Amino acid sequence: MISVGKARLMFPALLLAVCGQLAATVAHADAVTDWNVIALGATAVPPNSAVQSRTLAIVHAAIHDAVRAVDRTGAAYAVDTEAPKGASIEAAVAAAAHGVLVRLAPMQRPMLDGALNAALSKIADDKGRADGLGVGAKVAEQIVAIRGGDGADATISFTPKPGPGLYQLTPQSGPAVLVHWGRIKPFILHGVDSFEFKGPPAVGSAEFTSEFDEIKLLGGRNSATRTADQTAAAIFWVAQTAVPWNAAARAASAAKGLSVAENARLFAVLALATADSQIVAFREKYRHPHWRPVTAIRAATDLGIPTLKGDPHWEPLLVTPGHPDYPSAHAMFSGAAEVVLRTFFGTDNVKFAVTFPAPLGVTRTYNAFSEMTEEVDNARVWGGIHFRSADRDGSDMGRKIGATVMRHFPKQAID
Repeated sequence: MISVGKARLMFPALLLAVCGQLAATVAHADAVTDWNVIALGATAVPPNSAVQSRTLAIVHAAIHDAVRAVDRTGAAYAVDTEAPKGASIEAAVAAAAHGVLVRLAPMQRPMLDGALNAALSKIADDKGRADGLGVGAKVAEQIVAIRGGDGADATISFTPKPGPGLYQLTPQSGPAVLVHWGRIKPFILHGVDSFEFKGPPAVGSAEFTSEFDEIKLLGGRNSATRTADQTAAAIFWVAQTAVPWNAAARAASAAKGLSVAENARLFAVLALATADSQIVAFREKYRHPHWRPVTAIRAATDLGIPTLKGDPHWEPLLVTPGHPDYPSAHAMFSGAAEVVLRTFFGTDNVKFAVTFPAPLGVTRTYNAFSEMTEEVDNARVWGGIHFRSADRDGSDMGRKIGATVMRHFPKQAID
């Protein structure tokens, strides 16, 4: 098993490894799941779940509308077009995914071109292949254009304010990141201010003291209380959140024997719900920037609050990300994904295993979607990077977002 220290230092490379391993071992059920794996691998760096979630949402929105153009079943998400009769649905999927990814991940073009050529080589019908390729490319171009002005490229600075409970830049994190993400145009949600959070407990309250003591005890780099399995879970969930959740979706899809059209809808609603969860998460993070555990624990020695026993030398197990604590974006992503998958499949049951970092790292095995969310909530505490309320409230809000998106998909926005 890889050491904690190496996991902290090798994180970007490990993300590429895990996606590559998944791509090599996944059962290739159909074009949608194939390109889901390819998209995850193409967007593994930079190691940020929010950035990746937007790209995956655009990819799967394009795949959804390209499939719908061929089979004419259901409503389009954003591009309402019709493919010529006999167009290959596999070619449409490949062209749609490829068309988005070469625009949003241009450094991956050699790999993506190879994947497209491999997919098209399996389609014997020349006309069907050409017609599918044409409609997929058209949908990809239009979807990317629609999202081109969504605000993802904006630059907004953030200057922390001093004071107990307020976010401060954390060791090794550098400047605050993704300050603008909460202002991006959502994929489905409209009026994200309607999603109101409870907020973290007040500094000095009994609830805050309980959370403070818990993470100080369990989340420290040299914790003697955290178990080996808890340490393994914390390291595992350093992975971009989409990797395990999309693996769970593929496992459930394979068990159910979903069609290409069904998979197009499944992965689109999963990607759009989780992408919107990240927008809402970062909106709240920077509206009410709450300090991270490492800041609170080190500062507590000077706060004069008798119930808080600080430690100026405390270090978390994991490197603290460079953005505020509340809410946990990992937890919000997970809550949204859990509800989408539970609702889509009509059950909480899923059986699958994922290894991170591949091929010889931590393997986690799950029997339920909700079990994954529960582990995420705990893992961020065990890793020393989120207070309990940031995880609990984050996953709860993610579930609300997932349910809302499930009700309104494929509409582009809700009133």
